[in-house]
Amino acid sequence: MGRLHSCILAALMACVFLFTGAAAVPAQAAEGERPPAPDATAAPEAPPTAQVPETLILPAEEEGWREAYLAFLDENYDIFAALWPEGVSGLGFIDLDLDGTPELVVFDQGASATLGAHLFDLVDGVVYCVASDLDSAAGAFGETYFHPVGICASFFQSFRLSRTEDGWCFWVDSANGTAETAWDEFIRFDSDGGVLAPRAVCSRYLENDAETGLVEAEEYTVDGESADRDAYETVADRLMEGADVGYEARGVFLWNDLDTYSAPYDGFVAMAEAAADAYMPITEMTTLVSQAE
Repeated sequence: MGRLHSCILAALMACVFLFTGAAAVPAQAAEGERPPAPDATAAPEAPPTAQVPETLILPAEEEGWREAYLAFLDENYDIFAALWPEGVSGLGFIDLDLDGTPELVVFDQGASATLGAHLFDLVDGVVYCVASDLDSAAGAFGETYFHPVGICASFFQSFRLSRTEDGWCFWVDSANGTAETAWDEFIRFDSDGGVLAPRAVCSRYLENDAETGLVEAEEYTVDGESADRDAYETVADRLMEGADVGYEARGVFLWNDLDTYSAPYDGFVAMAEAAADAYMPITEMTTLVSQAE
């Protein structure tokens, strides 16, 4: 009987070890050594993340925006011809401040490697110039909402709609240069009181050896203040690493139809009407955003 009791007792102990998890204790613990205590100073594990959709839905567009912009361009043709005597090379409409109503983008003939872009917004039915590298544009169209921000780009698609860590926004990498110098400036388009407000967030200026192409000098800024390269790249990366939703802004360039658009006044008006027809509204944009579960 004693041997039978011993066998039964051993079997019961094995079951207890099995169901209480004692079998998972390392071998050295079974030999009388305690397992190491957990590190109380260790950082907690980060919660898992999931990709969840986030949708951009804009307000309804302002009624009559097309007629207001076309009337403005028609009435101010002489001013445009005086400001840009070499001609306007492109016209387009993009909702840069994401308020549902597009802004007017005017490309000049440019210089060096890129074209110059000038921006206009519709405020209570009146068109204002909100950004240009020409101070004379402020004098011609009023300084109420004017920002002396120069934008150098060659395509309407250069204006990119992204979902960044700071939220949804349009931005552009404004760049130009020669064999000896090169600069670029990241410009983000925000809204100030319902009016488009372009903001230069960071810039880079490089001087190169024309023969070797090596950089001889470099300067950086962040929010208009002198900065080092690391600070510049940190800010620039916030825009470049945002989720580009693939929206392609549209417009019309002079060379799309030289027979029609090269006529001074009639061609200018025809190009403006074609640009309004080409406008692609942002009806709904969705992207995936990392979010803790």
